[in-house]
Amino acid sequence: MIRSAQPGPDDPTRTPSSDSFESAELRRSGDGLSSSQKLMILVLSMTLYGVGDIVASVLPEISVGPLELGVSYFSFIAVVLAALLNPVWVALGAPLGELVFSDMLLGDFAGLSELEGYLETALAIYIAGVIVRDPCRRAQLALACVTMVLIDKVSGGIIDIVKVAVGIDPETLEESDGLFSAFVIAEGLDIIVTVAFSGVLFGILPAIWLAPRLYGKIEPIMGLRPRDPADPPRLRGPGGIGFWLVAVFAVVAAAAIALLAAWEEFVGKQGLSTIGSFELGADGQPGFGLLAVFGAVVVALGIIIVLAVASKRRRRSVGEGEGQR
Repeated sequence: MIRSAQPGPDDPTRTPSSDSFESAELRRSGDGLSSSQKLMILVLSMTLYGVGDIVASVLPEISVGPLELGVSYFSFIAVVLAALLNPVWVALGAPLGELVFSDMLLGDFAGLSELEGYLETALAIYIAGVIVRDPCRRAQLALACVTMVLIDKVSGGIIDIVKVAVGIDPETLEESDGLFSAFVIAEGLDIIVTVAFSGVLFGILPAIWLAPRLYGKIEPIMGLRPRDPADPPRLRGPGGIGFWLVAVFAVVAAAAIALLAAWEEFVGKQGLSTIGSFELGADGQPGFGLLAVFGAVVVALGIIIVLAVASKRRRRSVGEGEGQR
């Protein structure tokens, strides 16, 4: 009798069997997630990406002429999570972690104007997560990392260029042409540096190592099925609205917020863009940044412990159910 070859447990092309997840609570809403599962994905992505952003902010930068070589963020965290879990809730949670951990806890929150960066990063993470149809495919993971950084930085760069162009007096346009060109070149160089460091060094390299090893292991902890390469998530807008219409609206909204903040700064008054903003001074706050990092690490460890306990209980309940059969 000839037996068909079965993929081994270490085979990167192996897709976890759906039989192992029959007892999981999977169907609760249109996206197949219950409220608790959405919350777990949101909090997990928020915590991990927020802690990563704090670490990236304390890494030293190297100045080479006009260029500053440094890490803007760890794109692999968002890409791996979006490749394994629901990309919508990862995209909503990850940039929120940057606001909470890196801005609020460190005492430098710009208020409503922070929505500009939130919209750009959320859009970039969502598209990157949808690109990965199979988390074991390194080419898809590499493309997702580069795409995330490009969408985030290019959209932000275009908005910055528009702010500078709007602020130039038409009567002095010829005199400001050289300065405007230099600013555009600087934005382009910044994009290249960010792609090299955040997209490749701290994006592609860790992602292609982590994602295949976590595939099929982290999803059951949350009661989820691993991503099926034959039925991957697709670009969809909320309520049946076309995704690209939502994407254009998000970019336009981010540009409007940025222009409003620039105008209020130019006229020297605080308005809508600074609602909720605060900044803690260094005087009287010794070691606050270190305290924030410690708190973020404690929260991350707490989430990991909770997920581990939930996984253990789930395996125990599955074992008891099989024993009663």
